[in-house]
Amino acid sequence: MRKVIQVGTAALLVAAGVTGCSDTYLGRVLSLRSPDVEDYVRLPSRPVENGPRIVPLETARDANWMARTLAKEAATPAGFDAFAARTGTTAFIILANGKLVDERYYGGARRDGLFKSFSISKSILSAMFGIAAADGIISREDRLGDHVAGITNAALADVKLGQLLDNVSGFAYARGGMPWRQQPRMYYSTDIRRYLRQTQFAHKPGTRFEGEDLSPLLVGYALESALRKRDPQATLAGFAARRLWQPLGAEYPALWNIDHPGNGMEKVESGFVARAIDLARFGQLYLDGGLANGRQVVPADWVALSRSVPADGVPNHFIDADGHYHNLWWGAPRISGQTQRFYANGHFGQRIFVDPDKKLVIVRLGSDSGEVDWTALLGKIADKW
Repeated sequence: MRKVIQVGTAALLVAAGVTGCSDTYLGRVLSLRSPDVEDYVRLPSRPVENGPRIVPLETARDANWMARTLAKEAATPAGFDAFAARTGTTAFIILANGKLVDERYYGGARRDGLFKSFSISKSILSAMFGIAAADGIISREDRLGDHVAGITNAALADVKLGQLLDNVSGFAYARGGMPWRQQPRMYYSTDIRRYLRQTQFAHKPGTRFEGEDLSPLLVGYALESALRKRDPQATLAGFAARRLWQPLGAEYPALWNIDHPGNGMEKVESGFVARAIDLARFGQLYLDGGLANGRQVVPADWVALSRSVPADGVPNHFIDADGHYHNLWWGAPRISGQTQRFYANGHFGQRIFVDPDKKLVIVRLGSDSGEVDWTALLGKIADKW
């Protein structure tokens, strides 16, 4: 369920004379309170333009998939629609063998409506990193300090970008709504580059996994810096448009929230906003090994690495749950004889779930998770497909 800023904190900010403006950190904390799927309209953003060539999605409607794959009470359209409404679902899309099997919207949402993807943004960033790595301008083996100049903390400068991509960097990261903790300070910052330079460690890099948001932001900072060595005016949103969104054949433009207008930095950990149908295309891109429109959009070896299971004993391979996290993508628990399933995972139950054996891409977006384990549910749908 959603975090809320405690009433006492809000009262404290009011007493301190902080207004509801959004051009200061505390102003954003007070005016926006807690993250939600609509806050993208109240934050500055940069467009991610699509191109003239759209990848068509052939329709192959399957009226029986619910009866085959879902529990009896939700096995009919009426039952599933009631379940979706009850769980805060706003979009639900299934692609099978690259064809559109089902597409449903709820709560006033529409195909042409924007959806905030939250941490699905990280998997978009991963694709961009892989493209840039193939260009030779950045690598998992690089140090953060190789790209971001002037970091005074030597330990931070020495962190490998691969450790950031796998969230094993060891950073201190306190969650919760209190405004002095890292989670809200990162989310509402009006100068993320400056804030990232203050990052501190709680553990030795490479020894523990933590699903924190500082690491992907630092990946974005490093990628932006690498791009600007070639073009001082380069932006992450512009790179995403030219090298990913347009070659992907997206049907609609997207946008990326930034920390402040002008030369602000993209909020690569949570700020990518797109249409659900294009997020399904992105999932299909990874199912197809990075190919779209007959073109290798994301390098095949980068897609394969992102989908692969890390070695036993590394902290981003979760032995107890037998899942993993690699290159800003999640790996589902493994089943013997099954090709590794993987997914992009966002707050409030946002998912792009990919099953290579069943040739399935399932997108679920919502205003809330509805207290549903969406990874498990989508896995059960795939099991019975």
